[in-house]
Amino acid sequence: MDKSISSSTVDGIRAVELFYRPVRNTENDNLEFFQTQMRLNGPTMGTLMPEDFVPVMELSEQCVYVFRLGLVQLLQAIEKFISREIEFNWASIYMPVRFLKRIDAVKSVSNYCEKFNISANKVCFEMSVDLLNETDGRAAENMNALRKKGFHFILENFGGDNCPILKLADFNVDFVLLDNSVIRILDNGERSDSCVNSLVNFVNDLNAEPVAENIFSDIQKEKLNDFGCSYYTGEKAGKFIAERYVRKRKD
Repeated sequence: MDKSISSSTVDGIRAVELFYRPVRNTENDNLEFFQTQMRLNGPTMGTLMPEDFVPVMELSEQCVYVFRLGLVQLLQAIEKFISREIEFNWASIYMPVRFLKRIDAVKSVSNYCEKFNISANKVCFEMSVDLLNETDGRAAENMNALRKKGFHFILENFGGDNCPILKLADFNVDFVLLDNSVIRILDNGERSDSCVNSLVNFVNDLNAEPVAENIFSDIQKEKLNDFGCSYYTGEKAGKFIAERYVRKRKD
């Protein structure tokens, strides 16, 4: 493995840095997974958030290199979480669609996990909703191959503007992160709640698990649990924090 992949820094700090937030169970608040947020650190532009660099980065092969940096950091963090005896099912990393379509995608990520001795079922790849616009079959084929090895997939921003909802049937994702706009209409009346309930049922019917985004009240959490949405993120679950701060609650 290229040493620059595992040790790339800028002025002594990581060029790519992952932050972690918990995904909790709507029924009992137990920690289930970790979702990551990737940030870029640079000597001139400071820290860039995903919305600042991902759209531009994905226009070129640069996104593949950055993904590899992030994946290595994720695997190192998972190793630390296990050593700290933190109980979690998996942790996610954003994977560009461009990488998923590569011929060597399956072999590449498998090799990284073997290098760090991390089981595939501890890793979840977070995909942009742009995945649903892929029609040549390559992304779906590699996704199926990776899932057979034990990796998980979560689709982000589902149900938002310009989301081709029905195309979800073409991709065997394990989890679906509902768009912020879906949660915002909760408690706006019976018809709005019925729309959210229908979307949750649609995801469940495709054998995927819906995850609610940015939940801030017990009422929202309980209602989603009644609808069949078992997982949530947001203020009630916990904010994004650096890897060194991720500890067992009693610690």
